[in-house]
Amino acid sequence: MSDVIVFKGAISFPITLDPTVWVFDDRKFDLREYVEENESVEQKQSKYLQGTGTQWDKELREGSEPPSERKTLAQERKVLEGDYGIRLDPFITIAEPLPEVTHVRLHREDQDPVELPLAEARRAILQFAKDGKPIREKGPVYFYLPETLLAKETPIDGITMMEFISSK
Repeated sequence: MSDVIVFKGAISFPITLDPTVWVFDDRKFDLREYVEENESVEQKQSKYLQGTGTQWDKELREGSEPPSERKTLAQERKVLEGDYGIRLDPFITIAEPLPEVTHVRLHREDQDPVELPLAEARRAILQFAKDGKPIREKGPVYFYLPETLLAKETPIDGITMMEFISSK
């Protein structure tokens, strides 16, 4: 079993993902509390900018405080107990698929590859921790689309490489 996932194919920047470090990533979320987001990208950006503007105004009025790095014991314990996931889209964006890319082929250890449209892959959620521990069996990640996660369907597992291809 591989501990990393390699991106290759028709991309500008081949990358290697190490899911064992995502527990420190602020983009992670607990899959036990996941509810599908139906907001468009524009709505998310608008909400982010509005929140940023509100914070800026507050700091101009009241001054700023350094962020508190201290976590409560409950927050630290939650990290050790949760089922965590992260969205695949930011990593695809960093790899910069070439314009001709239409599909992503998920190569899996000892199993047939799975091919899906690039747009579907961008929606994917990668589960990297179960009960606060890295996924070792059939890992290093479980691949879900939002609807399969909510329906508690079996994920795509054993992924070793994501190959970006054009379907001709």
